[in-house]
Amino acid sequence: MDTILYATDCRKKSTSTLNYAKTLSETLNAKLIVFHIYDVPPVGISNLRPSEHLHNMAISEQRKILEDYCLKNLNENPGKNELTYEVAQNVSISQGIIDKITKEHIDLLLIGMKDEHSTRGFFSGNIAHKLITKNLCPILIVPSGYGYKNIEKIVYASDFESSDILALEKLSAIAESYNAEIEVVHIPTAGEYAAMQQMEWFKELLEVQVPYKKISFHMLLANNVEEGLRMHLEDENAELLVMLERPNKGLFAILFNKDVVKKMESLVTIPILCYNSIS
Repeated sequence: MDTILYATDCRKKSTSTLNYAKTLSETLNAKLIVFHIYDVPPVGISNLRPSEHLHNMAISEQRKILEDYCLKNLNENPGKNELTYEVAQNVSISQGIIDKITKEHIDLLLIGMKDEHSTRGFFSGNIAHKLITKNLCPILIVPSGYGYKNIEKIVYASDFESSDILALEKLSAIAESYNAEIEVVHIPTAGEYAAMQQMEWFKELLEVQVPYKKISFHMLLANNVEEGLRMHLEDENAELLVMLERPNKGLFAILFNKDVVKKMESLVTIPILCYNSIS
């Protein structure tokens, strides 16, 4: 992994996510770009300064705000890895992030999970969902106030499909940096048959394509996927939940649907890494 993009709102409540991003980038030996999107209010007619001059002033001012925020709130000063500060103007946070990633190669986007009623709805579930469906890059969503923890156990929610193999291949590179165990978890649906046979087929295929050895498999019975994942995470004390956004049936969409956010509150207490099946 070469480059991580961390998008921040520069608020006090986001400092734990800032430090999470910094420590993660150091562990993965990746460049960290701290990125802030701002919105310039309308300029009155009485302001006679050229718009380009105002634009440049806003960029300089916002970049200074971003740098001061990071230097003040990082637990340690930057230095162990490459860290850069970038700002962009856009009325839409999600579009500003999309524009950035389409112009520059980013291996991982890291965002904070905020209350949907916060300013501009910053990084609510809907914004995160919009980003992942664009198939830009993997997205890591860190709950507000979550302090960095060394990753020892990763839970990967699987449907035992060929697209899961590709996601696990990418995930194994992260797991290897931590020497972490990957638990591949499947919750069969009521109408699903031959789940055990499907799991054995998947295991054989995975062993051929993914050399990482610290991978185990778990089949859980539950009334629904959300309940099964919640119970497993409570029992296993994992530090990372990983999912694959699948067309028309993404777990990501389920978890961040407004109707079930409160129901899943106990589940979304650890970072969630989401891959896209099209990647």
